[in-house]
Amino acid sequence: MAMQIEKLIREFRYNSVVLPDPNSTFTLEQVRDFYATVYPEIISAEIEGPEQRGANLVYTFRRAVGTKGCELTSMIRDVGALLHANWLDSEDAEFIKELQGALSRNEVTYIDHDARERLQALHDKHCAVAAAA
Repeated sequence: MAMQIEKLIREFRYNSVVLPDPNSTFTLEQVRDFYATVYPEIISAEIEGPEQRGANLVYTFRRAVGTKGCELTSMIRDVGALLHANWLDSEDAEFIKELQGALSRNEVTYIDHDARERLQALHDKHCAVAAAA
């Protein structure tokens, strides 16, 4: 009896849409960032799975309703306080000014993974400064 090896294929789902794997070397977060260019609201989605269905490993993007966008807006506003208190270096200050400008024009619907991590780090700094005050 010969052993049969079957390669499982990643498949992604968002709402009722089946999304093929754009690149098998991408991390799950990179796949989410890739599809956020088409579905901006997916950027804050949780990644569930995988669930094996036949030869597929199915991952599902589940969006938190109504909270993540507010969190993003809140973080930008909170970090803006650091900007006005001169706690940010010039690069971070420019980054926050760009986000604040986009926020004031209602253009903040998507920021990429690296920008989100940078904003989160600055927000953590804000929280530490606020706690020390």
